[in-house]
Amino acid sequence: MEAARSFLAEMPVDVQMNKYTQESLEKNRKIIRSIISCIAFCGSHDLALRGTNYGDGILEGLYKMRIDAGDTTLKNHLECGKKNASYRSVDIQNQIISICGDVIKADIIKNVKKSEAYSILADETADISGKEQLSVGIRYFDEETSNIEEVFLGFAELTALDAKSIATAINEFLTIEDLDPDKCVGLGFDDCSTMSGKEGGVQASFRKKYIKALFFHCSSHKLNLVINDLNALPDIRNTVGTIKDIITFFRESVLRKLIPNITKLCETRWSEKYKSIRVFKDNFCAIMEALETLSRDGNNATRKHAYQLHAAASKVSFFFFSVVLIAKYSPLLEPTVNVLQSVSLDAVQASQHIGRILKLIKNHRENPDKVTEEIFKDTAAIAEKIGLAAEDIKSILSIPRTAERQQHRSNLPAKSPLEFWRRSITIPYLDSFINSLEIRFSEENRPSFTLTKLHPA
Repeated sequence: MEAARSFLAEMPVDVQMNKYTQESLEKNRKIIRSIISCIAFCGSHDLALRGTNYGDGILEGLYKMRIDAGDTTLKNHLECGKKNASYRSVDIQNQIISICGDVIKADIIKNVKKSEAYSILADETADISGKEQLSVGIRYFDEETSNIEEVFLGFAELTALDAKSIATAINEFLTIEDLDPDKCVGLGFDDCSTMSGKEGGVQASFRKKYIKALFFHCSSHKLNLVINDLNALPDIRNTVGTIKDIITFFRESVLRKLIPNITKLCETRWSEKYKSIRVFKDNFCAIMEALETLSRDGNNATRKHAYQLHAAASKVSFFFFSVVLIAKYSPLLEPTVNVLQSVSLDAVQASQHIGRILKLIKNHRENPDKVTEEIFKDTAAIAEKIGLAAEDIKSILSIPRTAERQQHRSNLPAKSPLEFWRRSITIPYLDSFINSLEIRFSEENRPSFTLTKLHPA
């Protein structure tokens, strides 16, 4: 140590200062590297950094864990370092998060510029404060990994929700990142008139500058709209609404956990929607038993709500046709949604798969008697599991009371229960399904999808 001090004393002052500065830089880099690694860990695992009070939270726990693991540099910094330069304040944490985001986005943009083509994905959303903003993503072919990458780039603030403002916001976002307009070959928006309008929509305005870009409506979103179109049928609409109410009723309180946990019919997580209906149908007997129990043994609010839901679920048009019918075709759509949401999507195969589903449903439409008979059998089997007598089952599957004139429910003339339910629910459901699939999944994008076959991968 003495020899080192004498050596430093004999060195020129500027050299001593440079050596001191270099040592200080290396020390500070070790400190900030430890802090950044903890913040990056929280960000990559969707963990909240801070707790309710200063010094609490996951980030502080990670600091302590690193110190216990032998990080002496971080320990000395937190215990002996300057209190006004601890790098633990909220502002510093937010700055580090922002810098990490800039670095990640810069790497993405660098890879996009190397690729031969890219597509833009955009959707309008509102944050927790109600401020409208546009989430912008990008899809490109990574030359290094030979994979298609689909990543989120950031948010663009919107001053208005008209087509011109949204198109301007997207253009400014891409201009700032210095992306080549000639390499943009695709636009992925939803199908509202503001975004997809051929004359005054965002895609029409955007393509004036990005002339090679073709507009594509999200296939997964289109499939979800097909299901929403089916809700135009009163019986189907009321059935889906009642299913939502029943699932919410059991999830509201732990005292009502008398059935297996069923996922809510989420409007945005589309694959979960079909799974919820399937699980609901499989557990219908347990649901009815639980509703009957809670209508007797619960508190005043629970008893009233359970009784109302039990009465609604006991209607023939609810379960003894609509739920069974919806659950029959949900398994066809559930795997399709999962495929459509994958990054490495083969659009041609997805389109062909939709075509196969359409062909299958058309075959069912040509034989509605067979479909209705299958639903009758499933209904009778489930009614028997619930404990209904044979006479009650026969009464449930009978023709409801009809009148000479009726506008608000099925009032079709029929000679048998099979004919009545076939004409009132089965055929309208299948017709709506077929019509919506043909409209939503037209052939306009098939030539563009076929171009993907030019690439061997």
